[in-house]
Amino acid sequence: MKNNHTFAICAYKESQYLGDCIESILEQQIKSEVYISTSTPNTYIYDTAKKYGLDVYETGSESGIQKDWNHAYNIASTELVTIAHQDDVYSSD
Repeated sequence: MKNNHTFAICAYKESQYLGDCIESILEQQIKSEVYISTSTPNTYIYDTAKKYGLDVYETGSESGIQKDWNHAYNIASTELVTIAHQDDVYSSD
């Protein structure tokens, strides 16, 4: 049975916690689709995504939290979506 859930990580500029967020999501007992969405694309975000094998989707312009979160949500192809902020850390269960 395929999991019907996505973690959409909203990344902004160069957060030192982005790697911790990604690692906690990848360590979930139930695996989900995971990607990064950003309105502030930069080398740090792309290098971090590459390290963990994640896709990055750009909103196209700096816009604000509402547009950023809606963009991240709309990319998902699953019924359930968790919008994860770059400094969130999730328990594995």
